[in-house]
Amino acid sequence: MRSAAAHPVRLRLLPAVGRCVWLRLVSGVMLALAFVAVPATATPSPHEVQDAGAAVPSLKPKLSKDVQALEDRNKALGAAKLRVEASPTLENQRALAEQYVKAGVLDAAMDHFDAALKLDPHDVPSLDGSARIWREWGYADLALPQAYRAVNQAPDSPVVHNTLGTLLLKLGHLDAAREQFEQARTLAPSAAYPVNNLCYVELMRANSADAVRLCREAAAMDPRSHTARNNLALALAVSGDVEGAVSAFESGSSPAIAAYNQGMVLAAAGQLDRARTAFSESRDADPAFAPAYKRLKQLSAQPTEP
Repeated sequence: MRSAAAHPVRLRLLPAVGRCVWLRLVSGVMLALAFVAVPATATPSPHEVQDAGAAVPSLKPKLSKDVQALEDRNKALGAAKLRVEASPTLENQRALAEQYVKAGVLDAAMDHFDAALKLDPHDVPSLDGSARIWREWGYADLALPQAYRAVNQAPDSPVVHNTLGTLLLKLGHLDAAREQFEQARTLAPSAAYPVNNLCYVELMRANSADAVRLCREAAAMDPRSHTARNNLALALAVSGDVEGAVSAFESGSSPAIAAYNQGMVLAAAGQLDRARTAFSESRDADPAFAPAYKRLKQLSAQPTEP
């Protein structure tokens, strides 16, 4: 069984801030992603994208008995499985794969995307879906063949251009990633997710002015998006606007995550007392959120401000 567990990001606490330091911080903020992942068969919405600067649940491998229990509880998943057992068509295999993705059982999802592609090697949603799973497993290079095939089969789909862009971004090909996000933006001019991703590209390029502009645009296009608000906060932090970043984080996530991200910004800016307060607020908002305890422990070894 393939493992869907994500590797944890280890972030060293930095007492001072500079452009290079911030680039390392941006790429390693706790539980952050560098892109918006869009489901293969759905119109992007703030409820279908993954947060890019806040909490992203780790996808853990499930035991067979856990999957069986999940299939019994999840009516949509159970119904999709029964349809495949009765008629293993392309559409039914793909639909079951997508239900497993929603349930976080990525190895089973990959199996059924593979089954769909055996029936039609050119099925775009299955190509895109399998590429996104490889990406979530941390193998962006293995996802590229499927992603390029999806783009070749559906050059007018903004979703597949976006997926390819996220892969290229993870592999460090910033110019190529930007081209794909620009293409997605052209094809979906009212969508916020390609604009948000273009913002992140500029963050990685240390172009804070363009990053702030693009992130503001994405946040204005989709005010409900935690992703856009969190990336705006990161862009503001890179530009040196710590107070603006703290404010943006406040409106971009759950209270525990917002306070945690505020603490990261303040700690990187050298405002350790305020960072302690933020991490304490994060801990109090969600006593089960372990990263807040970890940062407080790290800060306990630092001197207090005069």
